Amino acid sequence: MKTITFHAMGSRILIAMDTEDLNLINEVFKSRDWFEEWEESFSRFRLTSELSQFNRHAGTPQKVSESFFEVATLARNISHETNGLINPLILNSLQTAGYTEDFEKLITVTDKALRLPNTLVANGSQEFEIDDKKRTVTIPYGTQLDFGGFAKGWAAHQTMLRLQSFAPVLVDAGGDIAVSSRLLDGSEWPIGVADPINKENNLGLLMIAQGGVATSGRDYRKWFTNNRWQHHLIDTRTNQPADSDVYTATVVAKDLMLAEMNAKMGVILGSTEGAVWLNAQPNVDYLLVLENGEIMKSAGFIERQWNERWNQITHNQSI
Repeated sequence: MKTITFHAMGSRILIAMDTEDLNLINEVFKSRDWFEEWEESFSRFRLTSELSQFNRHAGTPQKVSESFFEVATLARNISHETNGLINPLILNSLQTAGYTEDFEKLITVTDKALRLPNTLVANGSQEFEIDDKKRTVTIPYGTQLDFGGFAKGWAAHQTMLRLQSFAPVLVDAGGDIAVSSRLLDGSEWPIGVADPINKENNLGLLMIAQGGVATSGRDYRKWFTNNRWQHHLIDTRTNQPADSDVYTATVVAKDLMLAEMNAKMGVILGSTEGAVWLNAQPNVDYLLVLENGEIMKSAGFIERQWNERWNQITHNQSI
C-alpha cells in the first residue's frame, strides 16, 4: 500500500493506492496539481479564483471552465433533488452568519459582531440558469454561489476516477471519501468513523468495496459570532445555520456526491425528518450522532461495520 498526504481546499488530503509499483508514484503526485487547479477555480477565499470573479458578475450569463460548469450542473441537480434545501446560492447567508474568511483563520476569532450590508439571500425556490450549448451559468442579481464541501467531494471523486486505472485507490478529502474498487486481495477498504463528541475514539469501522462515504456536521466548521455558535450548514428555509438535533451524519452511497448530499440532508432536516428522507433513498446507509449523544444507524450501516480496531487490519506505507 502506498499513500501520500497533502493540504488542499482547507483539508488534509489522503490518497492510498493498493500497489507496490514505484513507477506509479509520479501519477499519484499529479493529484496535488489537480487539487491546486480546482482550488483556484472553486475557492471563495481567493480573490483571483474563477468563483470569486464569477460572483462579481451576478445577473449576466458567464462562460465558465469545464470543471466549473460540471460542478455547477451537479449542484443544480442536487438543488432540484432536495427541493431547494441544498442550494449553492448560499454565500450571502454564510457571510451574514459570520463565515467571512478561510475557516483556519476564522477559528482563531473568539467573537465577532457583524455589521454586514443587506444582501439578497437564497431560498429553496431560487434557481440559476445553465446553457449547455454555450457553457454559460447565470445566477440571480444580488446572489452569490458557494460550492463549499460539494466541490471538495467532486475533486476527490475526480481524483479517484483518474487514478483507478492504475490500481485500487481510496481518496480522502477531509472525510469525503471516494473508493474505486476492492483491494487486490479481494478485501474491502476499512474506513474509521470518527466520534464527533469524543475525538479520541472511533464509533466503528466500515468495510467499503466501492462508492463514497461522506460525513457532514456541526462539530468542526463552527465559530462563535454575535454571542452564539454558528456553523456552515445553511437551511434555505430560514437562511440561517440549520437548527438541528443531529450533530453529525455519516452516509455511504454509490458515489461521493450522493453521499455528500444525503449527509447534509441528514443534518439539516434533523433526526426525525432526516431519517425519513434517508430511509427513502435507494442504496444509502447512514449513521446519525445526535446532540444528546444518541446514535441512530440504518440496518445497512450496521451490516457494513466490522468491530475490530483499525490498527489490527491495515498498516499503510507512506510514499
